[in-house]
Amino acid sequence: MIVKYKNSVIEITNESDLDSAELGQRFKKQYPADLGHKLEYQPSSKHGIRITENGIEKCSALLLESGGATGISENSFLIKNDRIYICCSDQIYSLNLADLSANWRNSYDWGTCFGIHEFKNDFIIHGETQVSRINENGEIIWDFSARDIFVNPDGKTEFKIVKNGIELIDWQGYKYELNADGKILTEIKTA
Repeated sequence: MIVKYKNSVIEITNESDLDSAELGQRFKKQYPADLGHKLEYQPSSKHGIRITENGIEKCSALLLESGGATGISENSFLIKNDRIYICCSDQIYSLNLADLSANWRNSYDWGTCFGIHEFKNDFIIHGETQVSRINENGEIIWDFSARDIFVNPDGKTEFKIVKNGIELIDWQGYKYELNADGKILTEIKTA
């Protein structure tokens, strides 16, 4: 996926075919290793970020995580205030766009973080087992879990931000409406 931001072109890629011999050759930074963390298992997700200006590479980073596998989509990252916030497995990273240095890396779901969305002045993380509202520093404001995972086998949209709240549908077909504070407004069985 390619995004233009100010004078830069940001390319975000799924590097699932990248083997371990190529890791250090293709990307200048590698997370979480550059933060002093070792992976306990083989990475299930490998996401590359490359920033260029006038066709010249400015910086690059590779995110490797071993939680539930994720891909790159329009909701798996967002750019705000010269930072990129990106999902990689069960982690969310906040990286500076100037050099891809890390502001923070946090887990917001024991399974997978599917997406990150702007919500008022904060962010909503759509995870497999919970939904969290966080601030730009990665601090949790609230989180919400339900009966089952927020994946829907019937093709219904399982996560949607509406006006001042969030609509969710879990695997069992329960629909939840949350207010901006993460409190349940309604809960009904849809199927």
